[in-house]
Amino acid sequence: MKNFIITILFSLLTLISFSQDTRFGRAYMYYTGYNDGTEVVWNQYPTKCDVLVQIEPAEINIYSEIPQTYHIIQIDVREENMARWTAVNKDGVRCYVYMGKYGESNELGLTIEFNDYAWTYVVVSTD
Repeated sequence: MKNFIITILFSLLTLISFSQDTRFGRAYMYYTGYNDGTEVVWNQYPTKCDVLVQIEPAEINIYSEIPQTYHIIQIDVREENMARWTAVNKDGVRCYVYMGKYGESNELGLTIEFNDYAWTYVVVSTD
């Protein structure tokens, strides 16, 4: 019984701590690219957009014309200015999510990469 209560308390504390880690941003442009078999080839010019991005420890939501949800499975790479996670979209298709500093500003690059296609949103914080 004591272990059960400790487990429940630990679970509640974990949920509370995760709920405080939600961040919001606004993406104002994005780039698209396709995989040519060896690397992602990006388009030369960005497309303007205005979408809300919600970043949580276990999920990323992009509220564009077609809402996108990516559930984080595991972290693959974590470096000083970049991280990569393995994720699945709402249909269960596996992809990679990259986040890192974009350029010399305080903007964030949020990249979603599938086997044959990728896009990067340029995000500014709304917090």
